[in-house]
Amino acid sequence: MSDREIELKLVCEPAELERIKRAPALQRLKQGRASGKHLRSVYFDTENLTLGDNGLALRLRRTGGACVQTLKTETGASGDRTGALARDTGEHETRLPRGSSVPDLNRLPANLKKRIQKLANGHALGPRLESDIRRTIHNLATPQGDRIELAFDRGALRAEGRDAPVSEIELELKEGTPSSLYRVALDLNEIAELHIGYKSKSERGFALLRAEKPEAVKAEPVLLDREMPLADAYAAVLRHCLVHLMANEAATREARLPEALHQMRVALRRARSAFEIFRPAIGGDTADRLAAEAKWLANELGPARDFDVFLSDILAPVTPQDAALADLRMRAEAMREEHWDRAISVIGSRRYTRFLLEYGLFLAERGWTVKSKAPALAHDFASAALDKRLRKAAKIGRDIETLDGEDRHELRKRLKKLRYALHFFSSLYDARDVKPYLRHLSQMQDVFGGLNDVVTAHAILDGLAAGTRQRSVAARVVAWHEKRAEKDWKGAIRLWKRFRETEPFWSLRNG
Repeated sequence: MSDREIELKLVCEPAELERIKRAPALQRLKQGRASGKHLRSVYFDTENLTLGDNGLALRLRRTGGACVQTLKTETGASGDRTGALARDTGEHETRLPRGSSVPDLNRLPANLKKRIQKLANGHALGPRLESDIRRTIHNLATPQGDRIELAFDRGALRAEGRDAPVSEIELELKEGTPSSLYRVALDLNEIAELHIGYKSKSERGFALLRAEKPEAVKAEPVLLDREMPLADAYAAVLRHCLVHLMANEAATREARLPEALHQMRVALRRARSAFEIFRPAIGGDTADRLAAEAKWLANELGPARDFDVFLSDILAPVTPQDAALADLRMRAEAMREEHWDRAISVIGSRRYTRFLLEYGLFLAERGWTVKSKAPALAHDFASAALDKRLRKAAKIGRDIETLDGEDRHELRKRLKKLRYALHFFSSLYDARDVKPYLRHLSQMQDVFGGLNDVVTAHAILDGLAAGTRQRSVAARVVAWHEKRAEKDWKGAIRLWKRFRETEPFWSLRNG
């Protein structure tokens, strides 16, 4: 039996599962009696996990006396209309004879059998991962008429002596629209502390098998089509920002990687810029609220990032490295830990989960209207939007040689917004024209970023330096960097003039 499966996964502590089960809000949606299952599954793959690396999960599942073979295929981590958080997967399921212990590829459609054989390339498929899950299933019916299967899963994943607990909720759409999954999830998030589950059980299990550690992820290119309607481009850009944010959550929460935290803030700034860039053509109260929440979250993560940069880029290069500087570093490291604790707490908060769910719902139901006077196509809108961003930067940059600290910071922010817009729309233009323009802008931004780090260092040093000795070493650190900053500023002026002499690519032959 072939089918598609759209589901939203929520992860929580076992006690939170029990709280949700008893919640009156859930009782009102339930249809009929709950059913329970004991699911024992074995996932098969090659020794080097080729199937999993290519988005396939082949399992045998036993429940009662039955044996069911299932092949899951990714149709996309999240489809265009599933809101980025919900997963859209293909599923081929068939019953095998009782007592079966290995998959039967002959029970698969010919194209899937051929794909597996090609990926395996002669290597044997063997059992690589086991899951042992106690599942309680409730059927839900929303007031809008959607039907959803809600499953409470408790158990464990096991792979080569390693194990990981499972405590999660799966909302699977049976009938209706994906937006209903988000609405139910938002209701559940008001009852208990929930987090979005980004990985399937097989993905979690194979990561366990590989002993993988989460890593920081930079944003993928945004791919738009020249004939793409403006509303579709809006959805693609916003989804890109949300996926970038989510991709760095695990590495921030679990591994405390500075680069992952930085990428989360970049994703949030990109999202805010996207809402602002498109606002003249597409806006509304929900978009404004999401932009405000993105700003709140970025501000909460900011101090931890500031101290990461302060320790690595401000204190580390200063010479000589003496006892006074070591004492200042120790105080800064203690403050960094406090700010990181705060950042982790915020990422684990109910408000953060609500932000993700509301963002996903906005994408899933496409809760926006394109204004009547807006361009119909993304390409036509992009040129005007890029012109606007460039004008804003050029207006303040024309007096670059006389700018004070506040105006320099404002120019830096406007250039950053221009760069985000360029990344959103660059695929609509010829790459040969885009590349040199982006290179000039990137070089200039790097210099401006370094200058801003020195400004931030002033504020941090004012807070750290409590005694005469500490104020003295703080003054030494500031003097060391201000000497470099003055030289960098002269370089920034030269880069700005070179940048302004470069013809904007969107006004060239492809514009």
